Amino acid sequence: MPYKTADEFRAAIRAGNFYTADQLLTGLRSEVEQGWSKAAAPERQKIAAETMELLGWARQILLSRRAHAQGHMARLMRSGAYVSRPATSPLQLELEG
Repeated sequence: MPYKTADEFRAAIRAGNFYTADQLLTGLRSEVEQGWSKAAAPERQKIAAETMELLGWARQILLSRRAHAQGHMARLMRSGAYVSRPATSPLQLELEG
């Protein structure tokens, strides 16, 4: 896909910067719409295929990261169940500053 925003979107996804990736989708959509309006039918098929590939790739990455985070959270919850804490004292946090 020859769109500058597509490369930035891929880089944001690879880096795990999903907030930036979400914001880049607006620009990517605009670029795709502009290209679409100027394209003939065969070019539109190519644009559609490339866009679907990009979004499918991003979806797979997001689902993979989500599953990894979910597994990590489950392990933390499981191990946290065996940590003894005094029943009478609440958790204490110290803040600097």
